[in-house]
Amino acid sequence: MDSDFGGQIEQPVISPDLLVSSPINEADVLVIGDSFSESLHWQSVLTQSQIKVSTLLWSQIGEICEDFPQKLQASGFHGNTIIIESIERVAERQFEKSVNCKIGLDIPMDTHRISKFNPLKYQINLKFNIHGQFIAGLQTIYHSVAIRFSQDYPKLHNYKSKETHIYPLEDGCDYFSNKLCKYGLFFHEDYSQPILGQKSLADIDTLKKRLRSYRTIWVIVPNKSSVYQREISGEFWEDLEKRKLGPNLYLLLQSTKKNIKDLYAPNDTHFSNSAYLLFGQKMTEFIAR
Repeated sequence: MDSDFGGQIEQPVISPDLLVSSPINEADVLVIGDSFSESLHWQSVLTQSQIKVSTLLWSQIGEICEDFPQKLQASGFHGNTIIIESIERVAERQFEKSVNCKIGLDIPMDTHRISKFNPLKYQINLKFNIHGQFIAGLQTIYHSVAIRFSQDYPKLHNYKSKETHIYPLEDGCDYFSNKLCKYGLFFHEDYSQPILGQKSLADIDTLKKRLRSYRTIWVIVPNKSSVYQREISGEFWEDLEKRKLGPNLYLLLQSTKKNIKDLYAPNDTHFSNSAYLLFGQKMTEFIAR
């Protein structure tokens, strides 16, 4: 289904020279994040503004445990700003585990790395792949044909799939550039997790006190489904910004999705380069406040 869901418009250029995680002992800002931060794409806007950013993944630290401030000091980090990024679907789980965690993993001393840049445009390969798994090739053809000839196929797919869900999108072609833009691909776990609310904000307050020696900015990336497919309240993000804990990314993405096609990649649950740059600009402005 790649040829059906691959984006058809060119994405902005992000210079490979900016896709750098600085050594932690040279960084002005420390980012703790997930796959939305792993590529270093949004951090490129900060790097371009002469801000040295060091990025760690949640998997590298485990949780933000009680001993995290001591371990961070021992790592050689001399900056005063920490940006903590998490995707909506797992944020509450990560924050709750952190609140109840006493001893975490040691912080890696070598955080310098470079990342690859996303292609400007998705390259569609219309040739049948004879080198891949044959059954996977047949499944791809089956999905591509079935979704065109049966309006009920997405329901069957969603019932069986443990990975992606497919839903028809009202005005989908205003949002996405792929061939089957009237449908959207979403991650199945989006629909099984609780909506963020006061519990998560209370956990953030606890962790903020734990990290009181630093300025902490909390960034919760909305699920792709929350922006395009399902009705959810934006109250959590409103409260986050009102309390000066972090930016309201939900409002930013909702207000921008019709102006910038493929804000989230049509064939993925992550951002496109356009959205990473928008995100990075928002974070640069937030840091400057």
